[in-house]
Amino acid sequence: MIRKLQMSRLFARRQARRRLLQFDLYGNDNLIDALSSMSRHTRSGLSLAASLQISVSAHPCDLLVQLHNLVMRGFSIGNACLKILDALPESKANSDCIMVLHVIALANEVGGDIAQQIDALVDTLLDRSQAKLERQTQAATATASMRLITWLPVICGAWIVSDSPAVRQVLLATPLGWACLTIGVGLNFLGRTWTKRLVHS
Repeated sequence: MIRKLQMSRLFARRQARRRLLQFDLYGNDNLIDALSSMSRHTRSGLSLAASLQISVSAHPCDLLVQLHNLVMRGFSIGNACLKILDALPESKANSDCIMVLHVIALANEVGGDIAQQIDALVDTLLDRSQAKLERQTQAATATASMRLITWLPVICGAWIVSDSPAVRQVLLATPLGWACLTIGVGLNFLGRTWTKRLVHS
């Protein structure tokens, strides 16, 4: 009874996090749903290969469809995972797919509670996806702040110059004014470029 209650709480928490995220996981929209389906079917007593086949039918995604096709051609799950890993370039975009293949290969080789291993994998993928979403939100906020901070002095300066003949005379008709304008524009451009690099990195 306690075990069922824990599983229902885990399922409810995962569903809530999934609704919160709802974005494409590196071209495999249904990857998390497919893995969750695999976990449920292996927990019900099916083999990993049978669970993979059912999950791909219900929640097709590029990675697991490719894995299933190799298994249907006679590859073992471990060898199919290694074959896909050899052809998959290592990059940030593929890091989750690489982790999924490693976990499935290890679960197939080691055995044990495969459903629990896949559940842990799904939780990790959700955590990483949520962290990615938070980083994107922070980057968007930083970009908006950068645009405000860099454009506000330009707009205020243009308004002051157009409104005050004395300021216009100093800025546009004296070497000191031109020096101030040059330094101000240069520092503004430098700050904008530096902030852009920080955000994109």
